[in-house]
Amino acid sequence: MQNFKLACQTITWGEGQRNEFPTVFEQVARAGYAGVEIGFRHIREIKPADLAAMLDRQGLMLVASHIGGNLFDTQQAGRERSMMDETLDYLEQMGTKLLMYSGLRYESDEQLATGIDMLNRAAQQAATRGVRLLYHNHDFEFAAGGKVVDALLNDTVDALGWCPDIGWVMRGGADVVEFLDKIKDRIGAVHFKDFAGDGSGEQRKVDTVVLGEGVAPLDEAAEWLKRNKSGLWVIAEQDRADVPAGEAAARNAAYLKRALAL
Repeated sequence: MQNFKLACQTITWGEGQRNEFPTVFEQVARAGYAGVEIGFRHIREIKPADLAAMLDRQGLMLVASHIGGNLFDTQQAGRERSMMDETLDYLEQMGTKLLMYSGLRYESDEQLATGIDMLNRAAQQAATRGVRLLYHNHDFEFAAGGKVVDALLNDTVDALGWCPDIGWVMRGGADVVEFLDKIKDRIGAVHFKDFAGDGSGEQRKVDTVVLGEGVAPLDEAAEWLKRNKSGLWVIAEQDRADVPAGEAAARNAAYLKRALAL
């Protein structure tokens, strides 16, 4: 038995989610998830004890949070401490062990090297606090011959893991199973996302759909996980939905339970 655990990324509820967390968490729990992943900007102004109380009422846990940008820029954090310090302090109070990072942008080789160095420092700092930093990909990392992916694979410390986003891997033009094979030993969690189209001819349109209703090879990814991994958090992430967020979350959970034989 693979013993996968299901979580829901609350991105589906949009920018106003922080004002609706009691309802969001009730809907997530009713759908059958065990936890949530929430972008740090949505919880930053909520006291950890208050967030924990809301989650506890629904039997949920904060599985992971998500950050981006310059993690050591105190101006970005808006405080004297860096975003990394602030985030790790918060996660420690929540008992959260996973932190996702995305958006390693660059305009020169020097900028890319600086970004990789930042991630290495952040991953090592997180590890000293009992948190695993995971890189969450979009599609752009696979562009220009996969330069960003190559740097992430070859120039990063072992402490930096991966949270592959299956939908975005597909949109990046990579073979999902081959990519999962490449990062097999560094996977700390997995995002399942589905798209209505493969992105060809579109301006990176984020046309996310309920899992299993689009073109991403999610069934293949699920089979790979069942053969190669156990105990991972598998996280449903649907950026936008044409149905109410709670309904989308429930349908995504139903898909994952079927695909992973849970």
